[in-house]
Amino acid sequence: MTIILSHYNNDAPEPADDLVLWRYLDFPKFLDLLTTNTLKMPRASSMEDGYEGVLGEAATDTQLKAWKRRGAPSYLRHALWNRELKETFFWRERTYISCWNSFPTENAGLWRIYGDDKGLAIKTSWKKMKESLIKGDCVDRVFYGRVDYKNFSTEGANSDSYTDQYFSKRIEFSHENEFRLVAHDASKDHNYNDEDLTAIPKFATVTCDLNILIDELIISPRLGGWVKGSVEEVCRQFGNDWRILQSNLYEMPERISNKF
Repeated sequence: MTIILSHYNNDAPEPADDLVLWRYLDFPKFLDLLTTNTLKMPRASSMEDGYEGVLGEAATDTQLKAWKRRGAPSYLRHALWNRELKETFFWRERTYISCWNSFPTENAGLWRIYGDDKGLAIKTSWKKMKESLIKGDCVDRVFYGRVDYKNFSTEGANSDSYTDQYFSKRIEFSHENEFRLVAHDASKDHNYNDEDLTAIPKFATVTCDLNILIDELIISPRLGGWVKGSVEEVCRQFGNDWRILQSNLYEMPERISNKF
């Protein structure tokens, strides 16, 4: 399936082409990327945040009050909201996400969370990413954009579709400063009465041109210098010559300076 890219919010400005994006990953995931030339997009339901794609308490109250103002009796409000929940969780099993972090430089906190002593980071730009994507196995239309962080207890998420909900996260995750790709399964026609997941892929794969996608590879600051040489050799064997750097995040400052 040919990839069609769409901003999830038509009213928002397009991301700048030079927007810097990072992906922190361990070596098994990097080797999978290297050997398959595909980005793996896991199901939303498999991700750590149980609220992926789910509206929070404030959004729930806002919707229920709106139905009440329109004169909907309590039993109907109850039925309508439970239908919304059913459809929300239905799409959590059929929606795939690729998570990236938008920072101008590497991030010490993200190293600790995602790749501190066991991996590397891919540095790219939005221009490179969108030009690198070629085709998907079970997805075709891919939505993109920055994640909006909200206090789900007090702020209602602006949601015109189930897709929009995947671009709102709880404020507790704001340290990620995430930019993401979101896609829904297009391998079959979906019916809300069909809850069988056996034919639904557990992750979507998007074929990409790694030579376009990857700008630099940054080795974890906690790994020995020999790792850089090993990564360079593996990349060479696959015909790639990316710039590979060892992070100097934890290098000590000089004690004596010759500057004048």
